[in-house]
Amino acid sequence: MIEVTKGAKMATGRTLASEWQQHQINAGVFIDVDTSTVHFTRTPTYITALHGFGAHWRITGGSSVYNVIPTGFRIYIRFVCGGPLTRTLAQGYGWHIQ
Repeated sequence: MIEVTKGAKMATGRTLASEWQQHQINAGVFIDVDTSTVHFTRTPTYITALHGFGAHWRITGGSSVYNVIPTGFRIYIRFVCGGPLTRTLAQGYGWHIQ
């Protein structure tokens, strides 16, 4: 059985590729997603996906959310092979979170 919360809200949006920040030394990148404009009163369930110009198959982490609160969350991504991933490279692929 699925429980539906009375007065439930839903919102959509996306980050910008320019918002990625470096995590450790080229180990990967992260992005803080701000949802404060939606005014959630409780911590929602965030569902995410990585979008961009290509090479998505090389990345892991785009659907894993961290530091979840009503006003936002964080996503970390890295190459599956463990190779160096820089902020510049993530921006070049146009990777963003939706």
